[in-house]
Amino acid sequence: MPEICYKRDYLTQVIARIDFASPIQKFIQELPAKLSEKALTIFPILEPRKAIATELRVSPKAVEPKRTEFTEWNFHGRDREKRLVILNTGIFVEYKRYANYQTFKNDFTQIIEVLFAEVPEVVANRLGLRYINNFEIPNGDPFSWDDYFNAHLLSTLKFIDDKGSISRAFNNLELSFTDFNLRFQFGMPNPDYPASIRKRHFVLDFDAYHQGLQTFPEIPANLDRYHDGIQSLFESSITDKLREVLNA
Repeated sequence: MPEICYKRDYLTQVIARIDFASPIQKFIQELPAKLSEKALTIFPILEPRKAIATELRVSPKAVEPKRTEFTEWNFHGRDREKRLVILNTGIFVEYKRYANYQTFKNDFTQIIEVLFAEVPEVVANRLGLRYINNFEIPNGDPFSWDDYFNAHLLSTLKFIDDKGSISRAFNNLELSFTDFNLRFQFGMPNPDYPASIRKRHFVLDFDAYHQGLQTFPEIPANLDRYHDGIQSLFESSITDKLREVLNA
């Protein structure tokens, strides 16, 4: 499906994330110079901020909170359309304005290539790729989605005759493949919950990930596999009518 690329989308977030097997303590205070330089070539606005993590230590005698201060290294695109965040526990790239997968992947892999080269102690133990699609149509019946989505995704809505009583209709489907998992969440989350659904709003949320050690050379190929799995499921979820809208 690499040739499929629609003229418009309803994506509100696209995220690629790596979690480290153990915290990188020096990231609490500073980043390697070459990593910062590479980040600023792609995300030219740097806005570091202090943050606090709290954990509870439980012993037979007491429960003691432990507070740790760390720096959250935030880099933004020129129009704040994308963001890179580097923490001592992981790294992620988030797009709010998405052009195509190749551009997104290149931004992410360029950063982590320098990360792995400059910080040999980095060990990735989780890689994730997530696409969140928010379909909002201002007019019409809020439960009328038959023209846009696979009928099987809408079966929960058809089960209830009194649609006015529905305050949320959101489903979670977990898929396990040979080398990654895919969490598919879909339905009507209802921003006005617990009030009844009044707005025509449908979400397709795809989260592909693998929990396990990965080296840098493995990551680009794994992202491709995740993307292919997400794209395949997305295409199975929508109708030709929605494809016309996406290509309008």
